[in-house]
Amino acid sequence: MSIRVLVVAGHDPSHGAGVDADREAAWHFGVEAACIVTARTDQDGVRVRSVGARPAREWLAEARAELVAAEEAPFGALKSGLLPDADAVRTLARLVDELPRAMPVVVDPVLAASGGEVFLDDAGIDALLAELVPRGVILTPNLVEAARLAGVELERLERERAAREAAARTLLERGASAVLLKGGHAAGEEVADLVLERGLAARWLVHPRVPGRLHGSGCRFASAVAAQLALGKELVPSTREAGRWVTELLRQL
Repeated sequence: MSIRVLVVAGHDPSHGAGVDADREAAWHFGVEAACIVTARTDQDGVRVRSVGARPAREWLAEARAELVAAEEAPFGALKSGLLPDADAVRTLARLVDELPRAMPVVVDPVLAASGGEVFLDDAGIDALLAELVPRGVILTPNLVEAARLAGVELERLERERAAREAAARTLLERGASAVLLKGGHAAGEEVADLVLERGLAARWLVHPRVPGRLHGSGCRFASAVAAQLALGKELVPSTREAGRWVTELLRQL
C-alpha cells in the first residue's frame, strides 16, 4: 500500500517551484503527491508577473474528493504552499479540520516571491495567524517570513540565534505545533536551521553553506519534510534529511 501526501499549493509555469517542486520532493523520498492547485502564477523563475487565484470552493472540492478516494492509498500528511488570499487561508483551515487528528500538516508560509512580489497580503497573513496556525500546524518559514509572522525585525533574526528561537516560540504560542525556521537568509559560512517543537528543547541543525540559488528550494524543503512525516519519521531527522537533499541540489547547480 503506497503512502501519499496531499499538496495544496500554487502552480509555477517555469516548473521550478510550486506543485512541480512538491511532486519532485515527495517522489525523491518515495512518496506520491496528489497536488491541488490554489493559484496559477505567471512567472519565469526570476520575476512574478501575476497570480491568478482559483476559487477556493473549487480546489476544496478537489481536495475533499482526493480524501474520499484515499482508502486504498492513504494520505500520511498534508503540505500547503502558496495560498493567494485570506479566503484560501480560511478554506485550508476548514480542510485541516476534516483531516484525521493525527495527520501532520506542514505549512510553508509563502508570503512573497524572492524578487519581492507579494503572494499573500496583510489580510491573508492575519487569517494565517488567526485561523490556520492555531490548528497545530508545522510551520516552515524562512527568516523573512518569520520576521513578518512573529513581528520581529529581520536584522535581529539575521544576527541572533536567540532572537530566532524567541520568534519561533511566539509562533508556538500562536498555536503551531512546531516551527522549522530556516537559516539560509543569514550571513556566514554555515546555515543554522532551527527545529522547535511544542514542549521540547530547541534543536539546531547546522550545515555548510553552498553558494547559489535554487528556485523553489522552500517548496522542496517543506514537501520533503512532509513526505518523511507521512512515512512515520520523526520531525528532527525529517528536517535534517530535507536540508541535506536541498543542499545536494544546490551543489549540482
